[in-house]
Amino acid sequence: MQKALFVTEVGKPVSLGTRVIPNPNLGEVLIKVTSSQILPHDTYGRDSGLFFQSNLPYVLGTNISGIVTKLGPSVTKYKVGAHIFGQGSPLAPLPDSAGLQEYATLRASDSALVPEGFTDDQIATLPTNAVTAFKALFHSENFHLPFPPSKTFDYSSKTLVVIGAGSNVGKLTIQFAKMVGLGSVVAVASISGEKELKELGATYVVDRYSEDVVRDVHAMVGGQDAVTHVIDCVNWVYDLAANLVSRTRPSVIVTLHRADSAVEALERLGKQESRAMGAKGLREHFTELAEVFWGNIGEWVAEGKILTGKFRVIEGLDAEKINEALDLYRDGRPVVQAVIHPNAEL
Repeated sequence: MQKALFVTEVGKPVSLGTRVIPNPNLGEVLIKVTSSQILPHDTYGRDSGLFFQSNLPYVLGTNISGIVTKLGPSVTKYKVGAHIFGQGSPLAPLPDSAGLQEYATLRASDSALVPEGFTDDQIATLPTNAVTAFKALFHSENFHLPFPPSKTFDYSSKTLVVIGAGSNVGKLTIQFAKMVGLGSVVAVASISGEKELKELGATYVVDRYSEDVVRDVHAMVGGQDAVTHVIDCVNWVYDLAANLVSRTRPSVIVTLHRADSAVEALERLGKQESRAMGAKGLREHFTELAEVFWGNIGEWVAEGKILTGKFRVIEGLDAEKINEALDLYRDGRPVVQAVIHPNAEL
């Protein structure tokens, strides 16, 4: 048996309990979890049952790193003792692939070796946020920019606006856009983060507190018709995104939450050439990009093309501290995202 933190009832705090240590199935490995980062969707899972309300009790945590302890059938990618990181799944009927427990399974196809010179804590800040940003840019459901980079596609002619650019997904989106040489990347964020965002690859930074963000963005890029790609990483209502995109050119809005509001806003504005959809950053929606992403993410990190996020550490499966960290997302307060050490002694 192993210790784990459970959502036992929607809307109630997570609590400590025990469950069996899972065996890895075909294509999976079992890891001793060293680090697991909690994210906003973990709060939504605890408070509203997002993803797993019909499978309670459930365990949170999709950003996972750890040490391989057992190989499942057909796995040749790793050896026992390797430090790896990957993405778990809150959609699975059992929480075998979840981070807030001492042992978890990861699919070899949705994981990679921790690159040399990086800690398990650092790399645990990446999986879900990086998958979401990568999917938004390159998946056929979203912006569908060619990847791997194509010599016949004119990336330099494209303008991308990133709303909520100071968020983790926003920063990663900017870095991936820089990697393929996107022409203009406009970051809408607090102006206090201008220096960092430009270092990451933003061409321009627009103050999110400006009296007229739309005017400011259009002034920087040469008018409304230049804006054909907008990703909103923070909002639930998308009037800003809808007002930013072109009236005459086919345009795409990608959201991190449900896109219904964006679709309605585009219809109100008569922007019939534009479409909006959510970037579903779970591994089940990432299949067409998984091989190229997980085959390269470690190298991109090692080369400094993709930076790991800021974090703080919570030692052990401390239900009180972890519930407090989840509450920060619920209450909309400033967050330094928490990385949990499930095997540390309380």
